[in-house]
Amino acid sequence: MRHTIRNHLRRSGARAAAALFCCLAGCVAPDDSNKRFDLGIAPEASPLAGSAAYKDTIGSLGYFDGMAPLRVRGYGLVIGLGKNGSSDCPRRVYDKLVQSIYKQHHSISSRVGTREISPEKLIADLDTAVVIVSGDIPPAAVKGSRFDVTVTALPGTQTKSLAGGRLYTIDLEIFRELPSGISIVGQVYARASGPLFLNPFSDDQSATKANPLEGVIIDGGTAVKDRRLRFVLSQPSYRFARQVEDRINAQFTGPRKIADAVSPSFVQMTVPDEFHEEPGHFLELVRSLYVTRDPQFDATRARELAAEITSPTAPHGSISLCLEGLGRSAMPVLDELYKHPKDYVSFHAAVAGIRMGDNIACDRIALHAADVASPFRFQAIRALAEARGMATAALALRRLLDDSDPRIQIAAYEALVQRGDRTIVSRPVANDSFVLDRVPTASNKFVYAKRAGARRIAIFGDGVECVPPVLYRAPDGSVVINAGPQAEEVTILRTVVASGTTSPPISGPLDLPHLVELLGGEPGMSLDGAASGLGLDYGSVVRAIYHLCQDQAVNAKFMLEQPNLSDLFGPSRLEGRAESEL
Repeated sequence: MRHTIRNHLRRSGARAAAALFCCLAGCVAPDDSNKRFDLGIAPEASPLAGSAAYKDTIGSLGYFDGMAPLRVRGYGLVIGLGKNGSSDCPRRVYDKLVQSIYKQHHSISSRVGTREISPEKLIADLDTAVVIVSGDIPPAAVKGSRFDVTVTALPGTQTKSLAGGRLYTIDLEIFRELPSGISIVGQVYARASGPLFLNPFSDDQSATKANPLEGVIIDGGTAVKDRRLRFVLSQPSYRFARQVEDRINAQFTGPRKIADAVSPSFVQMTVPDEFHEEPGHFLELVRSLYVTRDPQFDATRARELAAEITSPTAPHGSISLCLEGLGRSAMPVLDELYKHPKDYVSFHAAVAGIRMGDNIACDRIALHAADVASPFRFQAIRALAEARGMATAALALRRLLDDSDPRIQIAAYEALVQRGDRTIVSRPVANDSFVLDRVPTASNKFVYAKRAGARRIAIFGDGVECVPPVLYRAPDGSVVINAGPQAEEVTILRTVVASGTTSPPISGPLDLPHLVELLGGEPGMSLDGAASGLGLDYGSVVRAIYHLCQDQAVNAKFMLEQPNLSDLFGPSRLEGRAESEL
């Protein structure tokens, strides 16, 4: 299996988000947020030592370090809690938090429409709560990389619930807890902010109980600098270090130097701009480059790889990467391998070709994606997602939206979102609360909700709507949706839990996309005096849709993003050596 397709970066908050949703079972779907990448190990331990995909490669000379997730942490302030917050804050945290708020926000207010107040008064307000924010920056992350963060109310305070809250922007520092109980903090590596996402299924039968004092901000962390990335030579040598530097820079040309041999032991590296979205693939490709670059060597090694890839026990993913690294020298053998009768040969050869912009390879990948008998359907869809600038890839993915398998439909949808394809009609709801996607399909109608990496609700098919009678009441009483058997609209009661105030009856549409926009939209009124938004958070909206679908009050099924890729992409492993960046 091609490593770069199945093994991308794991977003650090995926486990926390998975806990929030594990109470639901249903159709599985690919989840990019859980991908990891294999980074290689020391040559003496490599299981590929006898393979042409290993001999003479950069990976045979050493390994990457700094490949563990980098834990970052900070103290922050969550607002919008009504009277569920707390004014408690230990002095050691208080001074640092005040400085942080002044730094990030200058003068701020916790409530819309009120005058600006000082951080000191803000912390004392019961509308706010002091929290601990933590997350893991993935390996090889670059400046601007996003990751999930966990938010927990500060222990020992009187905070009742973080539901409906939003975190002010704060700095996150490198954090390590030693066995002795001592913590080490380092430089600022990230910032975090955004709306909290708490378990929306707290009253369902589940092994995981909801904790109102803990939530996740999906994609809430942003790296503010590149993580350190370097290749370590197992046997220090100026000559080999220079060869590695020259080979990498020859492969990845551009305005800046990618590799720098700073010593006989280390080659410092920078992820090229074109690989910022997939640094795992960049590292695997670097490891698969041959140190020797000679036309005769390239042609000979390409033929050796072509002969080896036909074996069912060969390291097919590694061979594919090596063929990609050889570039145009490998095209003659790839052209033959595309037509090979063994599906694992044609697929992995086409993966190498599509990475080099070969349209014939794209056509072969599209065949695998469409073939219900192919074991590489999901991997093929991932490859099509990454085939930038190839119109045939987009056409193939659009056709898969009508597939009979909802998992394939979801995979195609996520691939099209990644490509920015206009087939998916996207609309932000309440600024950054979540995105509502409308997905055209003549096949299964269903609603799909993401739980990690992005806040998105996708409605597949036209005519997805509420079917009266309808009755839904949120567990916290924040919203009631009902409609009689012959009703042409729903009636909604919105309650502000913190104050106990309830709105007058609000009319809402039966059409589910418009109902979702009303439930999650910014609170306000339209020009004709009707409510334009009720301000429910993402988790509350997802919960409402789930129960409406479960009660058959919506003419579609509900499907949840599945975090476990092992069934679809095979097991992933994280290898290499972790080094501290403190």
